[in-house]
Amino acid sequence: MNILKRQVRLFLIVLVLLINSCGANELDIVSDKKAMAEIVIPTAPSSLERKSALVLQDYIRRITGVTVDILSKPSQTKKHVFFVGNSLHTDGGRKAVDLPNEGFEIMVQGEHIYMRGGAGKGLLYGVYELIEKQFGARKYDQGPALIHRRSNLTLPKDFFLRYAPSLRYRESYYPPSTDGEYLDWHHLHRFEDLWGLWGHSFFKIIPPERYFKDHPEYFSLTNGKRQASQLCLTNPEVQKIAIAYFRTAIADNPEAQYWSIAPMDGRGYCTCDRCAKVDDEEGGPQGSLIRFVNAVAAHFPEQLFTTLAYGYTAEAPKRSKPRENVYVMLSTIDVTRQQSIANNPTAAAFRRQLKQWSQLSPNIFVWDYTTQFTAYLSPFPMYDQYRDNIAYMSSHGVKGIFEHGSGTTLGDMSAFASYIQAKSLWDPTIDQDQVAADFLNGYYGEASEFVKDYMQLLIKARRSSNTILDIYGNPISARQGYLNEQHINRYRKTLAAAREKAVSQPLFLTRVNTLALGLEYAALEQAKSYGLHPMGFLQQLADGKLGVTSDWGARVDHFIENALKAGGRELAEVNGSLEEYRNQWLRIMARPYKTSSLLGQIPSFNPRYLADYPANGDHTLSDGLLGDTDYSYNWLLFSGGHVELIFSLQQEQTVSRVQLNFLLDPAHYLFLPNKIQVEASEDGRVYTSIGMQQLAEHIPDEKNPAVHPISVELKQQKIRYLRIGVGFSNELPKWFDGSHHRKPLMAIDEIRLE
Repeated sequence: MNILKRQVRLFLIVLVLLINSCGANELDIVSDKKAMAEIVIPTAPSSLERKSALVLQDYIRRITGVTVDILSKPSQTKKHVFFVGNSLHTDGGRKAVDLPNEGFEIMVQGEHIYMRGGAGKGLLYGVYELIEKQFGARKYDQGPALIHRRSNLTLPKDFFLRYAPSLRYRESYYPPSTDGEYLDWHHLHRFEDLWGLWGHSFFKIIPPERYFKDHPEYFSLTNGKRQASQLCLTNPEVQKIAIAYFRTAIADNPEAQYWSIAPMDGRGYCTCDRCAKVDDEEGGPQGSLIRFVNAVAAHFPEQLFTTLAYGYTAEAPKRSKPRENVYVMLSTIDVTRQQSIANNPTAAAFRRQLKQWSQLSPNIFVWDYTTQFTAYLSPFPMYDQYRDNIAYMSSHGVKGIFEHGSGTTLGDMSAFASYIQAKSLWDPTIDQDQVAADFLNGYYGEASEFVKDYMQLLIKARRSSNTILDIYGNPISARQGYLNEQHINRYRKTLAAAREKAVSQPLFLTRVNTLALGLEYAALEQAKSYGLHPMGFLQQLADGKLGVTSDWGARVDHFIENALKAGGRELAEVNGSLEEYRNQWLRIMARPYKTSSLLGQIPSFNPRYLADYPANGDHTLSDGLLGDTDYSYNWLLFSGGHVELIFSLQQEQTVSRVQLNFLLDPAHYLFLPNKIQVEASEDGRVYTSIGMQQLAEHIPDEKNPAVHPISVELKQQKIRYLRIGVGFSNELPKWFDGSHHRKPLMAIDEIRLE
């Protein structure tokens, strides 16, 4: 018994020593709900130092319920002191003057904690790093931060954290970035906070509405005439006006870090003799752009200017180099997203351009794209690439990245995308799997495993189907790939299981339901092209006619209501409002779905329709569905100036009229036909004309797309084969004021025979 007592006593002694040893290695910030530390800031603190101290105080109070005092000098009543900012009340502190790019340093020396920051908000960023890494709080989206309450709060006595980011500009453009604290917590920027003038800026500097009438020579000579498409960059007066503009703008906004001098979004660059000479020397229109930007930037050596290597300016010039105060922003707009930038064949041009520009200048930014602009909510499974793409760009000398997501509107997995991007922009060496696991566990709770499974299913389906992830794609183009019927049913089951896990946790259930909106949106969009199909919106009525499924309107309304509640504002970059989406479905549901003797008949095509927009393939012109104003749904696109379609009817019949539908959409180079010829045959070899219509050129009043049904009256007779020839011009119309670098196209949809 005495031996047992001695063993117990020895165990207790060892346990006490271990506890004391652990305590000896910790600084008590709060102990048993009592403040053991205080915060000291300089006597005359900067606004950033004051804010940093207040944030630190606030989160200690949120976590422990205890308020730690903020003072201008130590009270000598607390054992530990947070010295926040450039305050040197003791010999232990030292200025971190060598911290670049918003870096910070947090170190424990003796009994005190010293927190310093480099440029910009480095000090504040350090405070948030401490709150997350040591105090366990999280800021997953634009909502309140997640904290875990406790009575004690400590720091290791050997605590030291020092970091300076490699990227000087970091932006992830998703809804969480509308929250100021989210930006500070994750050390992100917004272009409106850093740029005095941003993006495609030519016409902000020299507005056509002010100058074009009296000075057309300030603008591009394109296709033989001056047009307000871009600026004439070799015109000395244009340079003078630009310099005057920036002299005033910089004086009015001296805090701005960057100023953009960049072409408008589109082509139409100047081809006058002077511009053409420069561009010939430099290898393209990027030459006149860089020379112009350099000339303006030379007048403001203390300012930083940015320009865009995008579209016709993407290639590096042969002779000129950007000035030291000029940053060049490359674009990944032509890169598809089914593979990472490092390995994707479609990124080969970008990789080459990045290398060539980097040889000319160390000041390279990248405008990267991580959403589907034509379908923000639709699943877009590039979830596994965020860190890898950022790491690739950072390792190749890029100094700043703009991750262009869904903006201020809800997008597919937008909270996840923003969180992973933010962490990667700050530190491109992170382990994405670890960060993703932390996010999913904290954001979805017990449903996280099923959400992870959902994401992995999408990624696996993307890979196995070899689907192209295009930033201008849509759910229709993916329905033969990762969004086919079988995959969608599997995704739905997985999210249903996630809902079951979260059913007793309202916040997590709401987040799962928000995630599921993307799948519902994809199904609604696909239904436009499915028609009579389990996933379509049409049904066969008792009288044999087609009609809209009875509950379809309620389903659309339910989706729109839930999307609005979740923060959805736009479903697409152009004409994507939820109101327009509802109106679009109202138009679709209100159409008369007439039967036609061509229903289900597959024609032969000469030439074939463009493979990039297959709609319902060979069935598109006779599937009973009508295309709306979006050319990517239910429209077959043709080029070449003439199309011939031949239908073989199931039986001989008498006909009197044929109706074809065309889409006029000049913005996408879609124009109307000029002639329709209809011929009939009994044997499929010898055809005779039964109708023809010559069409006058249609000049639209506005540029919005519009559907144009055209009917051709026919000589009534019995026919077995029908041949329809559609002619359209192979040249752009004279009234078209866009760029002439492309040939016109024609879009045809449903053909009805009466």
